[in-house]
Amino acid sequence: MLPETFFALPEEFPQTSALPKFQLGDRVRFVPLPTEDYGIIVGLQFVPAAHLPGWGWRYTIWLDPQSPSRAWTDSDLVWEDDLQRFTLDPADPLAQEQPA
Repeated sequence: MLPETFFALPEEFPQTSALPKFQLGDRVRFVPLPTEDYGIIVGLQFVPAAHLPGWGWRYTIWLDPQSPSRAWTDSDLVWEDDLQRFTLDPADPLAQEQPA
């Protein structure tokens, strides 16, 4: 069972919390997952995360029609560390792998 303090907002929120790396409308892809799904950020949440030391950013991704998982779902929830900026335009430098 998780401690009750796990569900309390961090002290001095939001001043002491890290800003999100991504914004609404950013194109992203999932890493290092082998399917490499990709899409657009349509939502973000600052939520408690058991795999992190406290709270973290989780994003709602609207999957691109060509994304592998789009055959069975329209969207997915993804943690910030599992995302990378992405674009489909080969002329854009972000078309290459970029750290977040």
